[in-house]
Amino acid sequence: MLDEDIKEKSVFFGNSESVFTSLIEGIDYRLLQAIDEFINHERPDAIYMHNIHPLNYRIAKFAKAHDITFIQHIHEPFVENKSVYGGIYKYFLNIFEYLQGKLLNLTDVAVVSSNIAANLFKRRYPNYSGKLIKVPLMYEDLGKDNVPPESRRYITFIGPPIPAKGPEIFLKIVEYSNNHALPLQYLLISRYPLEDHFCDIPNLTLYHKDQISDPEMAKLLHQSLMTITPYKTARQSSVVLTSYMCGTPVLSSDIDGLRESIHHLKTGYLVDLHAPVESWVGGIEYICDNNEVLSKNCRTEFVTNYSEINWQQYLSQIM
Repeated sequence: MLDEDIKEKSVFFGNSESVFTSLIEGIDYRLLQAIDEFINHERPDAIYMHNIHPLNYRIAKFAKAHDITFIQHIHEPFVENKSVYGGIYKYFLNIFEYLQGKLLNLTDVAVVSSNIAANLFKRRYPNYSGKLIKVPLMYEDLGKDNVPPESRRYITFIGPPIPAKGPEIFLKIVEYSNNHALPLQYLLISRYPLEDHFCDIPNLTLYHKDQISDPEMAKLLHQSLMTITPYKTARQSSVVLTSYMCGTPVLSSDIDGLRESIHHLKTGYLVDLHAPVESWVGGIEYICDNNEVLSKNCRTEFVTNYSEINWQQYLSQIM
């Protein structure tokens, strides 16, 4: 969410809202021409692309031809076990990684956001000859409001319940709580339609909207005792960092991409991915019993490492 004075100085190209519309933009000759003319007129020292888009390759070629430093943030360098994603997405990942490699051939500086992402990057693209640096994901701080502990009531799962995110573990925890009459309330937030078996589960509230704004998500996180990330694979997690923004601890599977940002017993609780449901419930009890202290730790962690105010210290490394 940009301030008005920044918006006035900004130039926007395209209006893609999905993978499909971004692909359409990638072959829009008028859009390509407009971007080329803008870059040619402004002649920046560097171009930083925070996300992958079909236009990036064309922009990188233009940058290379005009001696402009091209910087690409790589969020998903390599997924070893693609089967955890299920469906056709696991095949899409192979194509994505191949095309990303083509883009990296034109990239001067590649940015990753975690140590595991850096290691996977080196494995997947061993011949990359540019500069590789680590810059944590950073966000506008929407969590400054003081939230009384009594306003937090949900254990929250965020994101589409795809296999890689471990929704079956989340549902087992909800079922266990219901069967043992635990006074716990659960919330599932998704921008994608939910299957019928998520409906009509006692103690589980569903929040589904096609578009969820950042302030809206912050409000939901302020209502949460904790978020839960029982993921099977991850390089980093925006759910963890935006939870910290709102002072919300995280109950998580103990895997590399999450262990790096979640500090056990300090900003959350880590559980072995294959542990019985009772271990997850034990984590819930710990976070509930220590919520006020963990919440303060999470806010400190966010402000120190993940707030956008920290961007300045990384600019010299990138440039």
